[in-house]
Amino acid sequence: MDVNESSSAGASDEDVERIVAAGPSGAIALAGVATLVVLAIWIGFYFVVFLPRGVIQ
Repeated sequence: MDVNESSSAGASDEDVERIVAAGPSGAIALAGVATLVVLAIWIGFYFVVFLPRGVIQ
C-alpha cells in the first residue's frame, strides 16, 4: 500500500469543494473562544490582583 493511498475510497472532489466552500467556521469559533478566555483571565487579574493593591505611589 502506498503512503498516500488510504484503505477507504476517500473523498470525492465534490465533497472537498463543499467542505472548502463552507469556510473555516470552526477555526474562527476556536479563535474567538480562546480570545474570550484570555480576556476573562486578564479581567480577573485586574479585579483580583491590581485593584486591591490601590494606586501606585
